[in-house]
This record gives sequence, C-alpha cells and structure tokens, in this order.
Amino acid sequence: MNSIAIIEAVNTTSLPFHGQHIITAMAAGVAYVAMKPIVENLGMSWSTQMRKLLSQHDKYGYAHMNIPSLGGIQKMLCMPIQKLNGWLFSINPAKVRDDIRDRLVRYQEECFTALHDYWNKGAAIRKPETTVDDRTPLRGIVNRIMGKYGMTYQAVYKLVHKEFGVKHIDELSPRQTAEAVEYLAGKVIEGEFIAKDKIPTPIAQFSDAELCDLAWLWRASQVMMNACSEIYPLLKVAEHRMTGHFYSITHEYPRALNKARQLIEREVEHIEYQPRKDDNWSRVLPYLRQHRLQ
Repeated sequence: MNSIAIIEAVNTTSLPFHGQHIITAMAAGVAYVAMKPIVENLGMSWSTQMRKLLSQHDKYGYAHMNIPSLGGIQKMLCMPIQKLNGWLFSINPAKVRDDIRDRLVRYQEECFTALHDYWNKGAAIRKPETTVDDRTPLRGIVNRIMGKYGMTYQAVYKLVHKEFGVKHIDELSPRQTAEAVEYLAGKVIEGEFIAKDKIPTPIAQFSDAELCDLAWLWRASQVMMNACSEIYPLLKVAEHRMTGHFYSITHEYPRALNKARQLIEREVEHIEYQPRKDDNWSRVLPYLRQHRLQ
C-alpha cells in the first residue's frame, strides 16, 4: 500500500471534469484524483469500486493520500488522473444513476471512436458536444452583452466556464447551452453588468487573421518539438555532438510552448470550430484545443 502525505492546501485543488468538480493532488510530479467523490456522484457503490481498485494496483496505480478538507485531514484512495478516462471506460452503464447513464454510454462510444482513430488515423480529435448552429443563441446574447456593457469575449465566456465547469463553450451539452443563455440573461435582468458600461471596450491587439497566424506558429513549433523528441534517442545512441542541444529542446521548451498555447487559446475563445469548413481555422483549432480530451 502506498501512503503519500499531501501538503495542506498547496498541492490540492478542484478541477472540472465531465460536468463535475473533482479533487486532485500532486505527489512526486504526478497528478492524482480522489476516487470516492467521483464514484458517489455516478451513483455507484463506493465499497464495490474500492475493492476493484485495491485488487488492481498494477493497472490503476492507486495511492492512499492524506487530503486536507474543511473537516480536517482525510485519508482518500486516489488514482493518477491520466488513468481516470480508462477507468470510466470500464464502468458498466447499468451500475450508474439513471440521469447520467446516457451520457456515460455516449462517452464510452466516443472512447471506441478515439481508440480507432488513434490506431488507424494517427490522431483522435474530440468532436464538440454541440454544433455551431446549436450555440447561435449563446453567441447572440454574448454579443449583446459585449455591445451594451463594454465587456470582452473572454470576460463573458469566463462566467459561463466557471458556472458550468468547462474550458470552452463547445464542451457544453445542448441542455447546458440553453441553460447558459438563461444564466447570462438572468445576470442582465439582475443588473450585474450595469457597472461595466462605464468601462471602455479594450482595443484588440491582434486581428482574427493575425491570431490565426499565431495559432499556426504554435502548431509548427509543436510539430518541430515532436520531431526533435523522436530524433533525440538516435543522436544519443550515436553520441552525436548535437545530443545535448536536442535534449535541451525536448526538456526545456514544452513548458513555454504550452504557455503560448494557453495564451493563444484564450484570445481565440470567440472563434467557432466549423469542421465542415475547409479553412485555416478549421485545420488548426482541433490541435489548439485537443488537450480538452483530458
């Protein structure tokens, strides 16, 4: 049995995952997730799932952790978050709550498709929960709020992200999209945006075309980084003089690239992904937003 003490409040946090918030903790550079809240939110027996996890340590790599909470330190059974999708894939839909069964089935079907595309196409791209047309009412009220109260896309969408626990509006289900419209309309009625109308509208630093160029610059850097990662082992075996340089590239630059991706993604929040449209945006956005698979 592993026992890992977690520093209180420093290495623990709550993150959105498939419509609910989960407790995560860092240990030895690995992100873990507390399993009991997830199992109970799915409506399953915690004792049954706990026995399943305890009997398959090599598969799931669980650890017992002391997690700070409002009630004090609690000992929780945790799993590396990178294995959480695989665990969900193994769940019997008949064992979960009725109100989330259909969503779990759709999720597992998406896993089948993702595995097929990964092995046969070399990449798996997550499809949005809703279409561009589905999100038209939401974009409409966002545009009206921007025009009337001088807010930016990022500021308005951030409210939606926080309320529904998503990172992008294409992660909203059709029902959540309708609820998001009602949520923003309610804030307008309640006057929560009134104080914003005196704030001048920020001037955009980049046009959409320039943002697209930056997105492709990031994508090109990512491709080159992946190429360097594949070449580095060969240089190491050959004891090539450039081995150290390629080591630095593959170990020091990923963090900078990911930070650039986060900044660019934030600025292109208002760009809708339209898979049927053959243009630069439709080709680069799936790569820019593919981290949302996690």
